[in-house]
Amino acid sequence: MKTVKTLFATLVLFLVIGVSAQSQTKMKSPYPVFSISPVGGVAFPIGKFGDNFKTGPSFGLDLSYRVNKEVGFYAKFGYNIFSNKVTDLPKANYMEYTAGPRYFFTSKNLKSSIFVEAGVGGYTLTQDAYTLTSSGVSTTIPEVSSTDFGINAGIGATLNLGRTVDLIIKLKYHNVLTEG
Repeated sequence: MKTVKTLFATLVLFLVIGVSAQSQTKMKSPYPVFSISPVGGVAFPIGKFGDNFKTGPSFGLDLSYRVNKEVGFYAKFGYNIFSNKVTDLPKANYMEYTAGPRYFFTSKNLKSSIFVEAGVGGYTLTQDAYTLTSSGVSTTIPEVSSTDFGINAGIGATLNLGRTVDLIIKLKYHNVLTEG
């Protein structure tokens, strides 16, 4: 039941926060355009990280500066929460602060567009301290907090919902460069 409630809350969070509000003034040329967008979604851990942690909610803030119809830049500050697959172990939190270019594929007839983006930046993993007990012997594992460099790439679409509101849907792959 707790899993169903968490999944439902995550989906509601995704739908509510996933709408991107963009502020711009209409003139002869609408560019450059600066926007601040709340971001919500789901993060799927894969590889070794996925062996230890479950899918979790992701939210943050996306700052965007579109230079012209095709070229833009973004900075993202994100927060991801991953429950541990092992019972009684603490969850892990990943903070992302990345930036990079975006390239938009546009059409003269449409206000919506498809884009690709790539970025670099920092990723901070934190996990609370916990105690493991085996055969009556307790071992305390200290709190983990590490920041590593990473890269990401993604594809998405900007769907125009009105003069100043767009819905951004995207899928991104993050590779945090760590040993092991």
